[in-house]
Amino acid sequence: MAIRIRILALLSAALVSTVLPARAAEIVPDAQAVVQAEVAKRCKTTAYGEDFADNVDFNNDKLVDAIFNLGAVNCDGVPGGLCGNVGCPHEFYIQVAEGGYFLAANADLYGYELKQRYGNKVLELKANAASCGRDDSEYCVMTIRVRGAQFDTISKK
Repeated sequence: MAIRIRILALLSAALVSTVLPARAAEIVPDAQAVVQAEVAKRCKTTAYGEDFADNVDFNNDKLVDAIFNLGAVNCDGVPGGLCGNVGCPHEFYIQVAEGGYFLAANADLYGYELKQRYGNKVLELKANAASCGRDDSEYCVMTIRVRGAQFDTISKK
Protein backbone atom coordinates (compact mmCIF):
# COMPACT_ATOMS: atom_id res chain seq x y z
CA MET A 1 0.00 0.00 0.00
CA ALA A 2 2.85 2.41 0.81
CA ILE A 3 4.41 1.74 -2.58
CA ARG A 4 1.13 2.48 -4.38
CA ILE A 5 0.71 5.76 -2.48
CA ARG A 6 4.30 6.74 -3.30
CA ILE A 7 3.80 5.94 -6.98
CA LEU A 8 0.57 7.93 -7.10
CA ALA A 9 2.27 10.88 -5.38
CA LEU A 10 5.12 10.84 -7.90
CA LEU A 11 2.70 10.54 -10.81
CA SER A 12 0.65 13.41 -9.48
CA ALA A 13 3.76 15.57 -9.24
CA ALA A 14 4.77 14.69 -12.80
CA LEU A 15 1.35 15.07 -14.40
CA VAL A 16 0.23 18.16 -12.57
CA SER A 17 3.34 20.22 -13.04
CA THR A 18 1.35 23.42 -13.04
CA VAL A 19 -1.76 24.43 -11.17
CA LEU A 20 -4.79 23.24 -13.09
CA PRO A 21 -6.92 26.10 -14.35
CA ALA A 22 -10.51 26.50 -13.17
CA ARG A 23 -11.73 24.76 -16.34
CA ALA A 24 -10.28 21.43 -15.10
CA ALA A 25 -13.65 20.11 -13.88
CA GLU A 26 -15.72 21.65 -16.65
CA ILE A 27 -17.06 19.61 -19.55
CA VAL A 28 -16.40 21.49 -22.76
CA PRO A 29 -17.89 20.64 -26.16
CA ASP A 30 -14.69 21.27 -28.13
CA ALA A 31 -11.39 20.69 -26.31
CA GLN A 32 -9.26 21.97 -29.18
CA ALA A 33 -11.15 25.27 -29.29
CA VAL A 34 -10.62 25.70 -25.53
CA VAL A 35 -6.87 25.02 -25.78
CA GLN A 36 -6.51 27.36 -28.76
CA ALA A 37 -8.41 30.10 -26.90
CA GLU A 38 -5.99 29.73 -23.96
CA VAL A 39 -3.01 29.93 -26.34
CA ALA A 40 -4.50 33.06 -27.95
CA LYS A 41 -4.42 34.76 -24.54
CA ARG A 42 -0.64 34.17 -24.36
CA CYS A 43 0.38 34.72 -27.99
CA LYS A 44 -0.45 37.52 -30.39
CA THR A 45 0.22 35.37 -33.45
CA THR A 46 0.10 31.59 -33.55
CA ALA A 47 0.83 28.78 -35.96
CA TYR A 48 -0.01 25.22 -34.99
CA GLY A 49 2.22 22.35 -36.08
CA GLU A 50 0.78 19.07 -37.31
CA ASP A 51 1.59 17.33 -34.00
CA PHE A 52 -0.36 19.89 -31.93
CA ALA A 53 -3.45 17.69 -31.52
CA ASP A 54 -3.67 13.92 -31.25
CA ASN A 55 -7.18 12.46 -31.19
CA VAL A 56 -6.92 8.94 -29.82
CA ASP A 57 -8.58 6.74 -27.21
CA PHE A 58 -5.83 6.70 -24.57
CA ASN A 59 -8.03 5.47 -21.69
CA ASN A 60 -9.38 2.40 -23.52
CA ASP A 61 -13.08 3.29 -23.18
CA LYS A 62 -13.82 3.32 -26.95
CA LEU A 63 -14.30 7.13 -26.96
CA VAL A 64 -11.77 9.30 -28.78
CA ASP A 65 -9.84 11.47 -26.32
CA ALA A 66 -7.48 14.35 -27.12
CA ILE A 67 -3.87 15.19 -26.31
CA PHE A 68 -2.54 18.66 -27.04
CA ASN A 69 1.19 19.36 -27.38
CA LEU A 70 1.75 23.06 -26.79
CA GLY A 71 5.34 22.59 -27.93
CA ALA A 72 3.93 22.41 -31.48
CA VAL A 73 2.76 26.03 -31.22
CA ASN A 74 4.74 28.78 -32.89
CA CYS A 75 4.01 31.64 -30.48
CA ASP A 76 4.77 35.14 -31.78
CA GLY A 77 7.28 33.74 -34.27
CA VAL A 78 9.05 31.53 -31.72
CA PRO A 79 8.77 27.77 -32.40
CA GLY A 80 8.05 26.02 -29.11
CA GLY A 81 7.61 29.41 -27.46
CA LEU A 82 5.36 27.95 -24.76
CA CYS A 83 7.97 25.40 -23.64
CA GLY A 84 10.13 25.70 -20.56
CA ASN A 85 13.37 24.17 -19.34
CA VAL A 86 11.61 20.93 -18.26
CA GLY A 87 9.72 20.27 -21.49
CA CYS A 88 6.62 21.48 -23.23
CA PRO A 89 3.11 21.64 -21.79
CA HIS A 90 0.83 18.75 -22.78
CA GLU A 91 -2.87 18.64 -21.93
CA PHE A 92 -4.83 15.37 -21.73
CA TYR A 93 -8.58 15.65 -22.33
CA ILE A 94 -10.93 12.71 -21.82
CA GLN A 95 -14.17 12.46 -23.76
CA VAL A 96 -17.30 11.60 -21.77
CA ALA A 97 -20.18 9.46 -23.06
CA GLU A 98 -22.68 12.30 -22.58
CA GLY A 99 -20.67 14.41 -25.01
CA GLY A 100 -17.81 16.81 -24.51
CA TYR A 101 -14.40 16.63 -22.87
CA PHE A 102 -12.79 17.45 -19.56
CA LEU A 103 -9.17 18.26 -18.75
CA ALA A 104 -7.89 15.19 -16.91
CA ALA A 105 -4.18 16.07 -16.61
CA ASN A 106 -1.45 18.33 -17.82
CA ALA A 107 2.31 17.89 -17.70
CA ASP A 108 5.54 19.35 -18.99
CA LEU A 109 6.98 16.62 -21.23
CA TYR A 110 9.66 16.13 -23.83
CA GLY A 111 7.26 13.89 -25.74
CA TYR A 112 5.06 10.84 -25.51
CA GLU A 113 4.14 7.72 -27.44
CA LEU A 114 0.96 5.70 -27.34
CA LYS A 115 1.78 1.99 -27.22
CA GLN A 116 -0.21 -1.21 -27.24
CA ARG A 117 0.46 -3.50 -24.25
CA TYR A 118 -1.51 -6.68 -23.64
CA GLY A 119 -4.43 -5.42 -25.72
CA ASN A 120 -4.62 -2.01 -24.04
CA LYS A 121 -3.14 1.35 -24.93
CA VAL A 122 -0.65 2.91 -22.53
CA LEU A 123 1.14 6.26 -22.59
CA GLU A 124 4.92 6.29 -22.57
CA LEU A 125 5.89 9.76 -21.35
CA LYS A 126 9.35 11.34 -21.68
CA ALA A 127 9.75 13.66 -18.71
CA ASN A 128 12.46 15.43 -16.74
CA ALA A 129 14.74 13.11 -14.71
CA ALA A 130 13.32 14.59 -11.50
CA SER A 131 10.06 12.79 -12.29
CA CYS A 132 11.97 9.56 -11.60
CA GLY A 133 13.69 10.95 -8.52
CA ARG A 134 16.98 11.54 -10.34
CA ASP A 135 19.09 14.62 -11.02
CA ASP A 136 20.94 13.47 -14.15
CA SER A 137 20.46 14.73 -17.69
CA GLU A 138 18.70 11.63 -19.06
CA TYR A 139 14.96 11.53 -19.68
CA CYS A 140 12.66 9.78 -17.27
CA VAL A 141 10.45 7.40 -19.26
CA MET A 142 7.20 6.63 -17.47
CA THR A 143 4.65 4.13 -18.70
CA ILE A 144 1.15 5.18 -17.68
CA ARG A 145 -2.13 3.27 -17.95
CA VAL A 146 -5.32 5.30 -17.91
CA ARG A 147 -8.64 3.77 -16.82
CA GLY A 148 -11.59 6.13 -16.77
CA ALA A 149 -9.88 9.27 -15.49
CA GLN A 150 -7.31 7.46 -13.29
CA PHE A 151 -3.66 7.70 -14.38
CA ASP A 152 -1.61 4.79 -12.97
CA THR A 153 2.17 4.47 -13.29
CA ILE A 154 3.18 1.03 -14.54
CA SER A 155 6.90 1.66 -14.73
CA LYS A 156 9.63 4.31 -14.63
CA LYS A 157 13.08 4.17 -16.18
